Amino acid sequence: MFDRRFAIKAFGLAGASGMLPRRLLAQSPSSVAGEWQSLFNGRDLEGWTFFHDKVGDRDVHRVISIDQGILHFLGPKFDRAQKSTMGHIATTKEWSNYHLRLDFKWGEERYSPRSLQRRNSGILYHMGPERDRLFPDCVEFQVEEGDVGDAIMVNTKGLQGPLLGGTPLWPNWIQALPKIYDEPQAAGGIARQWFRHAGNYENLTGWNTLDLYAIGDQAAHLVNGRIVLTVFSMIDSHSTADKAKPVTGGRIALEFEAAEVMFRNVRIRQLDDALIARLKQG
Repeated sequence: MFDRRFAIKAFGLAGASGMLPRRLLAQSPSSVAGEWQSLFNGRDLEGWTFFHDKVGDRDVHRVISIDQGILHFLGPKFDRAQKSTMGHIATTKEWSNYHLRLDFKWGEERYSPRSLQRRNSGILYHMGPERDRLFPDCVEFQVEEGDVGDAIMVNTKGLQGPLLGGTPLWPNWIQALPKIYDEPQAAGGIARQWFRHAGNYENLTGWNTLDLYAIGDQAAHLVNGRIVLTVFSMIDSHSTADKAKPVTGGRIALEFEAAEVMFRNVRIRQLDDALIARLKQG
C-alpha cells in the first residue's frame, strides 16, 4: 500500500476529484437510478444456498433462525453440542455492477474455536459458481470486531486504493500510480491478501449499515455511510503479468464464523451504465 504522504505530495488535489461524490452517498435508495430489491425476503432462504462446514447443505443444527425479518446466525436455537460453527449462505444468482446494502448487529455468543476471540463474520462477493465450501475463491468484505470494512482477497488479487488526504482513492485509479500486486500469503491451500480499512465507524452494540459498491473490477466498502476501503484491478490469483483474468462478478454470501450475528434489510440494486458513468466522473 502506498504511503499517504507520498500520494498527497505526488498527486495533490487528484484525490479530491477521485472520491465518491457526497451527493450520491447521501441520496436515499429511492432517489437514484436502479430499483432496489430484497436479496433476503425476511421469511426463508429462497434464492440462497446453505453451507455448514463439516455438516453439509441442510441446516440440521439450527444455525439459522428468522424472526420479524431478521436473519440470525448461531443464536439461541443453535445446537450448542455441535462443534462445527462456520459456514455461509450464498445467493444462487451471480451479480456484477451493483450496490449492496445491509444492516448487521452482533449477538453475545462466541463459540469454539474462537470463544475468546473477536466476533467475526463477513460478506463474500465475486464468488465463483463452484460447489460451496469454507473460504471459497472470492473477495471478502470483512465483518470482524475492529476490522469491519477490511478486504480479504481469497485466491484473488487486487490493488488497494491509497489514502489521499486520509480517504481511500475512489472512484478512478490514478494512472501515474504503479500497478504492482503485493504477494499473497499462502496457508492451508489458500492464498490471501489482506487490506486494512481507514477509520473505525463500527457500533459494537447496535445495528450497523454496510454498503458495497462493486463496479467492474473495482469495489468500495462503506461502514455507516463512510468509505473506509477501496480495491481496484481485481484479478484471479492464477493470473500472470501478461495475461490477467479480471474478477468482476459472482455470487454473494453472508458468513457465520463462530459468533452470533444478525442481518436485516439485505438489498441490492443494479448499477446501470449512466450511474456508473456519473460515479466515475468524480
